[in-house]
Amino acid sequence: MKKTLLTFYFLLISFNVVLYAQKNKTAYDIVVAADGSGNYTKIQDAFNAVPENSSKRTLIFVKPGTYKEKLKLTSGKKNVSLIGESYKNTILTYDDYAEIAGGTSKSFSISIEANDFFAENITFENTISSELPQYKKGGQAVALMVNGDRAIFHNCKMSGFQDTFYLKANKRTYIKDCIIDGTTDFIFGAGIALFENCFIQSRKDSYITAGNHEAGKSKYGFVFKDCVIMKYPKTTVSKVSLGRPWGAGANTVFINSYEDSTIIPEGWSIWSKDPEHKGYDNWKNSFYAEYNCYGPGSKSDNRIAWSKQLNKTEAAEYTKEKIFAANTTTASNLEGDWNPVIEKDKCDSVLPSKKAKNADSNFEKGF
Repeated sequence: MKKTLLTFYFLLISFNVVLYAQKNKTAYDIVVAADGSGNYTKIQDAFNAVPENSSKRTLIFVKPGTYKEKLKLTSGKKNVSLIGESYKNTILTYDDYAEIAGGTSKSFSISIEANDFFAENITFENTISSELPQYKKGGQAVALMVNGDRAIFHNCKMSGFQDTFYLKANKRTYIKDCIIDGTTDFIFGAGIALFENCFIQSRKDSYITAGNHEAGKSKYGFVFKDCVIMKYPKTTVSKVSLGRPWGAGANTVFINSYEDSTIIPEGWSIWSKDPEHKGYDNWKNSFYAEYNCYGPGSKSDNRIAWSKQLNKTEAAEYTKEKIFAANTTTASNLEGDWNPVIEKDKCDSVLPSKKAKNADSNFEKGF
C-alpha cells in the first residue's frame, strides 16, 4: 500500500510538472536553425512562410547561429515576432553596400517593410566598412532598414559602419535596451523613433544621427531617453557630433542621457560646410535639443547657437504616447495612436549613476 501511494504521488508530481511546462512553454509557429533541427535553416524561408495580411501574430524563434542572408520581410507579412536566444549568439549578417547594391536603400542586410514587427535578442549586422582597403568606395552599408509602421526592437544589436540603422519616412519605431554602433550618420532617415535605455557607440570621429525630416511637419523625430552615448570599446575615437541635418527639418532630442568625453563641445554640426551645397542651410529649420544630460560631453556652455536646452515643462512633452500619436506628423496619415508595451523587460537599467566616477573607463570594458 505504501509503495502504491508513493508511486501515485510520483506520477501526480510528474503530471503537474508536465502541465506546468506545457502551460509556460512558448508555442512558436516557426523555428529556424542553421543545424537543421528546426522547420527551416534560412530565415528568409521562414519569412516567406508567414501568411499574408494575417491578423494573428506569427512567432519565429531563431536558434543560436550566424545567418548570412540578405533578408526582406515584405509588406504583406504583418504581425511577425522574430526572437533569438541572445543578441550575442543569434546574428543576422550580410555584406552589401551602396556601390554594388544600387544605392543606400538597397544596401541593407535586413529590410522590414511590414507593419507591427517585433524583434528580441537578435543582432542585425552589416560587415562592410569603407575603412577597409577592399571597400574604400563602399560607403553606405545599411544593417537594418525599417519601412513598416509600429516596429519594436528589444534587447537587440544593430551593428555596422556608415548608415547602420535606416528609419524610413514617417514610420514609428520603438527601440529599447539595444546597442547601436557605426561610423558616419549611423542612425538616419525620416522615421519617428524613440530610443530608451540604449547604448549608442561611435566607431570613429563622425556623426551619430542624420535626420531627414521635412521642415515643420514632425513634432518628434529621433528621441533618445536614458541612453548612453559613447565611443565604441577599444577605439581611439575622440570627436563625435550628436547629429547633423540631412533634411531641412531634422528633429533630434537627447533626454536624461549620458554623453562621454568624445562628444564635441558644439554638440551638433551642419550638414555641409560648403555654402553652395544644397544642404548647407538645413540647420535653419531643424530642431536639435538636449535635456538633463550628464557626463563629460554634456556641458552646454559651448553648444552650437541654434541648438536648444529644453526646460522641464518642454521635456515633459516627450512621452511615448505623444511621440507615437497619430498626429505626431502631418507628412503622412498614420494609422491610429500607438503606445508600445513590452510585457517583460529582461534587462536591468544599463545606465551609470550620475555620480559615477571614471564612467568613461568603466564603459570601455565593452560588450
